Amino acid sequence: MIEHKDWEVSQVSGKHEPLVDLETYYAIQDRCNGDKRAPTRKDIKDDFPLRGFVTCGSCEKPMTSCWSKGRNRKYPYYLCDTKNCPDYRKSIRKEIIEGEFEEVLKQLTPSEQLFALALDTFKDSWDDKLKSKNQDKLEIKRQIAEFDTKATQLIDRLVDADSTALIKAYEGRLQDMERQKAIWSEKLAQTSSPVAPFNKIYRTAFEFLSNPWKLWGSDKLKDKRAVLKLVFAKRLPYHRNKGYRTAKTSLPFKVLGDFTVGKCEMVIPIGLEPITSRLGILRSILMSYGTPIFAVGFILSF
Repeated sequence: MIEHKDWEVSQVSGKHEPLVDLETYYAIQDRCNGDKRAPTRKDIKDDFPLRGFVTCGSCEKPMTSCWSKGRNRKYPYYLCDTKNCPDYRKSIRKEIIEGEFEEVLKQLTPSEQLFALALDTFKDSWDDKLKSKNQDKLEIKRQIAEFDTKATQLIDRLVDADSTALIKAYEGRLQDMERQKAIWSEKLAQTSSPVAPFNKIYRTAFEFLSNPWKLWGSDKLKDKRAVLKLVFAKRLPYHRNKGYRTAKTSLPFKVLGDFTVGKCEMVIPIGLEPITSRLGILRSILMSYGTPIFAVGFILSF
């Protein structure tokens, strides 16, 4: 599609090959124009990594931050700057709000046992998909070989044919077979093997899942903002007297969190049942979300 509002050109079909389909394009536009979870602002400094992400628990508006000058030095604060809010201009010390945030982040770190189970589940899913791809490739190759055999037989009949109508029918059938073969050949080319092994592709994602607090400890502001984007599905509300409200986490942490608290009313005691049984429970929970290998989004986000 081509569009240029300055020239009063509305959307018209272009002659070029599209990079994405229209449905994907509009989904991206809706996301860009919607509620941003961790917006990038020019006035966000290393001093206040939570600015614009943490919201006031009273009015749900993003908090701002500032340095307040004291008698001998300056002091960092977060505060709500929304008029008519009960907590308007009531400051909260930086070390308090960020310290409590670190505690929230630490609570999202899965146990070593749970993380090992999740890793095994993803690996099994990876192997299943790889096995399925290999089977698909074998089936496609079988179909292509079958087309070649039938095409050879058809050509032999075409050479021996002496009827104009029969020759025309054979030629039409041969063209259809060549068209079908081209389609299967394209499918074979698209059914490629992974560009890298499982451990290499998923290493970054799983390192982050195992300990998101470690990345938050980075000195780089972009790393801290990446944590906010990857861990939380929405901005985090903070009440100056009650602390943080329940965080709405992104899908990977939501799944692991549900499994930890026994959302499916299942308890997995260590040593009382085989690891395969516990792995099956986790696998069923992951599959219920419809995305068994959701860590891909983490890699793309990095």
